[in-house]
Amino acid sequence: MKKLILSFIFFTLTTWNSFADGIVSQVISAPIFANGTVRNIPSGINIYLQNDNVQGLDFMNPAVIGYGIPPGGSLEVEMISGFERDPKVPLDSRSLLLTVGAPQQGLPEKSGRHKISQGDNEFTFIIKPTSPDGMTPESLESPAKGVAFDQVQQRGIKIIHIGRYFAFISRGEKGVVEVRFKDKGGNVIAKGRGEIRFLDEPRAQIFPTNITHDQRNHNWQRLKPGQVVGVAKDTLPMPFLLFDKNKGIGNMGIYGAGILSNHQLEEAGFLMPKELERYNGGLILKDRNGDGVLVPADDIIIGGIVNDVPEGATGYQAVTPLVAEKPFLSKPTVDFNKRAGKSFGGAIMQVVYIAGDKQGFYRTTFSLLERLGDITSPDGSSVTYTVVVE
Repeated sequence: MKKLILSFIFFTLTTWNSFADGIVSQVISAPIFANGTVRNIPSGINIYLQNDNVQGLDFMNPAVIGYGIPPGGSLEVEMISGFERDPKVPLDSRSLLLTVGAPQQGLPEKSGRHKISQGDNEFTFIIKPTSPDGMTPESLESPAKGVAFDQVQQRGIKIIHIGRYFAFISRGEKGVVEVRFKDKGGNVIAKGRGEIRFLDEPRAQIFPTNITHDQRNHNWQRLKPGQVVGVAKDTLPMPFLLFDKNKGIGNMGIYGAGILSNHQLEEAGFLMPKELERYNGGLILKDRNGDGVLVPADDIIIGGIVNDVPEGATGYQAVTPLVAEKPFLSKPTVDFNKRAGKSFGGAIMQVVYIAGDKQGFYRTTFSLLERLGDITSPDGSSVTYTVVVE
């Protein structure tokens, strides 16, 4: 019980992109919709949690335990402003899913021992334990098949996914949400609020995903210096879900995409344009002519890579894996998982990561240009993977 109580301390202010505070670190697009945060389109969002000791993305580390709900208590999620309610879609397990990490491993009602329903108003979800013992964080694990093979299993609530069925439509400039944990007496014991600014038009999107490998956790993988994520024992290539610029709720993928590290670009004699010098790890390209080979001078530059590594580390790089001596470029999601491909669409791109020579966290951010192919464009969608070198 001591660990359960400690996980409900009230938290300090943090800022990440749009405003967020308390136990909310950020509110972002759900990683299965091309247009989940576009204005006047049905809302698909993820609310990332944190605690006072572990902030931001570090809270997604599987070594960090997430939240639970105390006996007789509840979790409330309120759509404070910026969301229009669709009364035809109920607030239940079809419109909200608790997850234990990122990429999201779902925690359905049955395995999570909870019930989701509408709260005091039509903009509030309420989640209550179905067991008199509540939902202890340490006991909350996803039932996904691949979880048993994770190097470290995620435990506890870390992300709240809204929009499996669309109960809300994004309206105006921004949306504000609030998360509240309550004890059995109805007292708020932890809370946080965050906002997300809605896009005025669709953009290409890059998301983390665990569609491949039975929903195993591809983030926060652990290995030794110099080993390769995706080759070393118990590791997997890092997968990304790619959506091209889509209209409405379509989910068309970006096909034929891959990456070239800065080292590979130098070997190809490619001089990085000044507009792209922020990408210290390499570029994301899309094959232009369908030959299955990435040529930086000829193919379409759609984004880039930024590395954040331990001081003094060398030898690290992210690269596209080779199959039959050709880069394994992004392919339709249905090629990896028929069910997910039909449900979500998009394309899957895989990346292997060569670890550096120093121990610590190697954090790599993969960003798409807001306007694909325009090197003067600012960054649009991005996703960060962390590799732990031990």
